[in-house]
Amino acid sequence: MPLDRSETDSDPAVPIRLVSCVGVELELPHLSHFIRHYRNLGIPPSHMHILLNTTDRASPRLAAAKALLAESGVEDVREWIAVYTSDSMWAQRRQLQQEVAEPGDWIVSADVDEHHQYPAPLQEICRYCLSKGYNCVQGFMIDRLAENGELVEVRETPELSSQFPVEADVLLPLAGHGDHHGTTGTTKVMLFSHDVLPSRGGHNPWKDGQTPHFLAGAKLSTFRQVNFPHARFSYPFRVDHYNWTSTRKATLEKRVATPGVSPAGLELSNKLIPYLHKHGRIRLEDVATRSPTAKRPSNWRFLNLRFRLQARLVGLLKQWGLR
Repeated sequence: MPLDRSETDSDPAVPIRLVSCVGVELELPHLSHFIRHYRNLGIPPSHMHILLNTTDRASPRLAAAKALLAESGVEDVREWIAVYTSDSMWAQRRQLQQEVAEPGDWIVSADVDEHHQYPAPLQEICRYCLSKGYNCVQGFMIDRLAENGELVEVRETPELSSQFPVEADVLLPLAGHGDHHGTTGTTKVMLFSHDVLPSRGGHNPWKDGQTPHFLAGAKLSTFRQVNFPHARFSYPFRVDHYNWTSTRKATLEKRVATPGVSPAGLELSNKLIPYLHKHGRIRLEDVATRSPTAKRPSNWRFLNLRFRLQARLVGLLKQWGLR
């Protein structure tokens, strides 16, 4: 089948920018892996925009992060010297995006422990979305674990996918659905046009003045499939989440001790901290894991067409008062 005109190599490249924030005191070991991953996805260092967060302007880790980024060719590096809260960090990232993004740009939004996985080159996906009128691509978060779920240190080599080879669904099996957290927290906005801003946590577009047109037809968290691990593992847009490391328990404990912690962060942390104190790792028998031989659908366009048809049907049923 011939490609759409918007997907041919003769089209000019779509400008794609990476926006992120790094907490240098605990997340510095992730940074070199992060930059390599997104360079390999085709984002040049000149289009990477990185916030470095710490409370200490004289921190040796801040200096190390700046040196690493300079060596990598990343020029837009900004210091954010303040106590971290989720609300303030996402406000900083929205402000940064609004400062650097121009009409026609597309944004990849990723935390430093998140490696996006796409079923096709970013340029092809952007051009397809532009040709169809979609401006927001979401994916499911997939937790990456070390062998036996041990909380090990992040090393410089090998690649994180080798250090943390187990693909898992951790949050829903261990924390379930709470008053302030649930399936929404297991999705992420990955790729979107310049005028779409991410909400706190980056799970959905920010509400104020947004008109998102999702590739899947609706927020992923609204589909019944989100509750089934096999469906999450098979979805071709995913965020490999490398946060179950040696610093995980300290990160959670710091979060609950910080004034201004979000209700979702507090509730979730208070469930996970006792588990980690008890077991010291993620027991694989307590979570869902993906079989290494499980296949993913090859036609991502057709799969998302099915999602859009499902979303449309649900919308009609609600309109008719049948759901």
